[in-house]
Amino acid sequence: MGQLVRVMMPLFLIIVYVTFTYFYDSKIEPTPPYPIWMKSSGELYSQQTSGIFFLGKEGNKKMFLTCNDNGRIDRVSIDESEVPPKFEITVLNFQVSTTAKFFNTYSKMDFEDIVYDKTLNLILVSVEGNTGTSDDNPPRNITYKESEGVLAFTFNNTIMNCDTITSVSKFQLPDTIYKFTNENIGFEGMAVTDNYYYMGLENKSDSNAKFSDSTCIYIIDKKTKAVKMISSKLFSEISISGLCATDDYTLYGVNRDSKRIFYVKFNPDFTVKQFKERPFALTMPMNEDVSMDRMMGIEGIAVDNEGLIYTLSDPWSELYTPDAVSKNAITEKERKNLIKLIPVLYKYENPFIK
Repeated sequence: MGQLVRVMMPLFLIIVYVTFTYFYDSKIEPTPPYPIWMKSSGELYSQQTSGIFFLGKEGNKKMFLTCNDNGRIDRVSIDESEVPPKFEITVLNFQVSTTAKFFNTYSKMDFEDIVYDKTLNLILVSVEGNTGTSDDNPPRNITYKESEGVLAFTFNNTIMNCDTITSVSKFQLPDTIYKFTNENIGFEGMAVTDNYYYMGLENKSDSNAKFSDSTCIYIIDKKTKAVKMISSKLFSEISISGLCATDDYTLYGVNRDSKRIFYVKFNPDFTVKQFKERPFALTMPMNEDVSMDRMMGIEGIAVDNEGLIYTLSDPWSELYTPDAVSKNAITEKERKNLIKLIPVLYKYENPFIK
């Protein structure tokens, strides 16, 4: 009997490992007909997308806000009744007379994540701090500490039909959350609920901007401004690239480096009640056999009214080229999409909820 146990035990452990890997660590595949190119029917597209927020549904269209590393805010509509889904972009243009003076102090508008705070009727965008000199004359210099933070934008009409940003200002959050920021290292993740702001730091780096083995999430009470810091060591994430909250205690995030989506359920005192994560597949639109995981980073995450998860890509310009793919694997149109650095939108079934 003992010999039989010794023989069977390794086999049992192999079966357990394979089962665990298949069911709990297998890559989430995009939900057909996703992924889709983030390009409108009029050939309008954005580069360097970094944040996404689900606004709601109007008829057949799902509505989102997106922001870009180059300082642009878009409202996106996706009509999923069509195949492939019809993707349209409305650029929210800045009203120069009320925003130019504010932006004149910035050498770079490095937008990272975006939310719509319905309680304040404001678009909020996290901005990484950058030093340096612009190409304008005379030069404009600003320290990263002066430029980092969260910007608040007002707009004309309603959030669902606006087309103009009418004003911009610094949104005041407690200074303590900026303790571990660095040049070009800030809050790549931001989420909002009725009662809290979640701010996800890219990484807790040292004074030389060298990454450490962890990061943190700040939870800010909207009314009292009390701050709770959660170390990512409690849920095994080294870096955060995007956040989304579906209620006061349920948080989704994405890690660009590990290519994983994570899910955290908090207790009312913000101790971690549950943590789950899954890797995701990054295939090319209409080409499920072509992987794009070495060509781009996933920078934003949103969850819609059905609990489905959306992520979007930020192309890495030096790697996002047709040369990275077999010439016979893609069409000429797809080659042009890569050359133009057109990002990709993914949708996944939610593996964390039943």
